[in-house]
Amino acid sequence: MPRIPRQLTIVTAVAAFAAALHAQSAKLIDVNEPRPLWRAIDKLETIVGLAINYEDVPYGSAADVQDASTLQQQGTGPSFHFVVPRSGHVSAEIPLPSANAGAGEAIADVNRLLASYRENGLPGDFQVAQRDGVLYVTPTKTLGANGLMRAVTSPLAAPVKIPNTRRNFIETAEAIIDAAHQATGLRIVLGTFPYWPNQIVTFGVSGEPARDALARLLARMPAAPLSYRLIFEPRPDLRRDADYVLHIRRTGYGPPASPSAQ
Repeated sequence: MPRIPRQLTIVTAVAAFAAALHAQSAKLIDVNEPRPLWRAIDKLETIVGLAINYEDVPYGSAADVQDASTLQQQGTGPSFHFVVPRSGHVSAEIPLPSANAGAGEAIADVNRLLASYRENGLPGDFQVAQRDGVLYVTPTKTLGANGLMRAVTSPLAAPVKIPNTRRNFIETAEAIIDAAHQATGLRIVLGTFPYWPNQIVTFGVSGEPARDALARLLARMPAAPLSYRLIFEPRPDLRRDADYVLHIRRTGYGPPASPSAQ
């Protein structure tokens, strides 16, 4: 049996050690599906332990969507459509957060995901911002029906006002998104949330952006940290009864294990 040179053995051992060290210091996020940025941010929350709110691009071009109807659904009639954004791939290696990590590191991580999103030519564009320790990933551009990119803003950017009074969580969240509807004409409905939130809160808004009001409300819930996902419903989905659906989720954070524990 041929003898392996000692130098090659050392190089192989060093390479294996470097690979193991890298695996302990970074996590790979790899998503391939419709709205890959949404799902990638779900995974990023688990790594960084911060709530990151996501607001969808308003898909305005047939080039950015696909019909996901099954053959059985299509058999119900030629007018049936179940439209979703076209699938795409987002992938990035995310360093594990440092001991004193804050929003700055998380913003850099989101920008890694955005770089992959842009490189793969996925629909529209986004930006990441931080206010009062809360992160928001929001749309900035979308492809219009005329084939040209146009600037967009989310309905949750609209300043809203609601009376300062006692309500339960759902009533308060609905008051915020109803006020955004009145300000923009875009209808938002509540979707999923991780538990039945019947807590009574005294809450009001006076000219604050709807997204900031929502984040402030979520921070007061017993299950915090919570974050939201504002999802656009593309046309011409016949099941569509609103422009957007607002999903509330619990931030899925598990502290990363230290290298010595692995």
